[in-house]
Amino acid sequence: MTSKTNPGANKVPLQTSKPLIAYGRMRRWLGMLYVGLLVSTSMAALKLDLPRALFSTTRQGFGSLALELATALTVFALVSLPLDSIGFCIEQRYKKSKSTYRFFLGKQIAAYFRHGATILIMAILIALVNRYFGLPGLALWSVIVTSMLLSGQLRLARFYAGLSASTVDSSSMFQGRATVLAVPTTERCFTGGIIGLPSQEKIVIPEHWLNELPQQQLQTLLLRRQEVIRSGLRTKGILIAALFTCSGILMAGTLTERYFSLAVDSAAGLVTISLLFTLWSFTGLISLPSITHLAVYEADKLAVQTGVKDSLLSQVICRVDEDMGEESSRTAAVDNIFHPVPTAARRLEALNQPRQMENPLAAWQTARYALFLSVAGLGLLGRAVHCNAGKPALWAMMPAD
Repeated sequence: MTSKTNPGANKVPLQTSKPLIAYGRMRRWLGMLYVGLLVSTSMAALKLDLPRALFSTTRQGFGSLALELATALTVFALVSLPLDSIGFCIEQRYKKSKSTYRFFLGKQIAAYFRHGATILIMAILIALVNRYFGLPGLALWSVIVTSMLLSGQLRLARFYAGLSASTVDSSSMFQGRATVLAVPTTERCFTGGIIGLPSQEKIVIPEHWLNELPQQQLQTLLLRRQEVIRSGLRTKGILIAALFTCSGILMAGTLTERYFSLAVDSAAGLVTISLLFTLWSFTGLISLPSITHLAVYEADKLAVQTGVKDSLLSQVICRVDEDMGEESSRTAAVDNIFHPVPTAARRLEALNQPRQMENPLAAWQTARYALFLSVAGLGLLGRAVHCNAGKPALWAMMPAD
């Protein structure tokens, strides 16, 4: 008798290939490429004095000024699009997004327009203030505009990416003074944060946490962020970020006038300010994460002091780290330079060590607040870092621990 064999009996079941490189590492490489391109281009443009060669060097009407600046911002968008598209491809490859490229492209172009409009408005205001009040007026304006940005952070996030927020009844979860806001978003790396000026803080969380996190974990997260506010870690964070931004604006304006001999209120002068402030932002990218790390460790230990169980806090740390798409391990050098939030492993290790005296340099989210505020100085790196590339939902609300 002839036996019939099943032609599919010996076939190996198809398996979904797992990426060889971790998602967080791919995002970091993209950020290094993106930031590196903008920084090297800024340095080359200043070295070759391209703003003087390509843009008007004399004072002109604000209409003509806006037209020239809009051209520069269009070039910036065209340079950004391929890199942001790579970011979208990474999201697709790691199944972090279900959007089509057509949908992504439409939202990205709209976000370019809104972000560009914000920079354009800032540039016109810099020109206007400098034209009538000079560099002293520019210094005062920088303080005012950073305060306005911090107080209107969520409104700017709504403008960039259509984010909205609703108040959460958190009375059953924790007895904090801060209002809790929930933001509905499909961006999985959105982890909210703390918004508002000192004494007017509000805690922001993604809406899906209300359904996905067990109540004890959500309570732990809210208590920890409340401790960040109560301890002054957040106030120090925004003050240092604001000081960094204001000094950068004044530095860029001074160098534009006295070293490059350009009028600040000319198109060439404003482009020069933008390039200089982009370089200034880069120095913050590599220097500010270290003091942000100190604040993360301090906030973890403050949460435990309020009565949060170590095991519960560990679960929250790992969950938020997973939402942010971070790697499970990184070298100390990579952690200190490229990531304002340390790895979950380092945070858990620090929790098990005796609490030392509070470090006066600890300042919560300073590095990312400085990036958010960089739009005041016409900086270009705010949407180029690894967590933000191709993600307008994070341009004004960068991931927070």
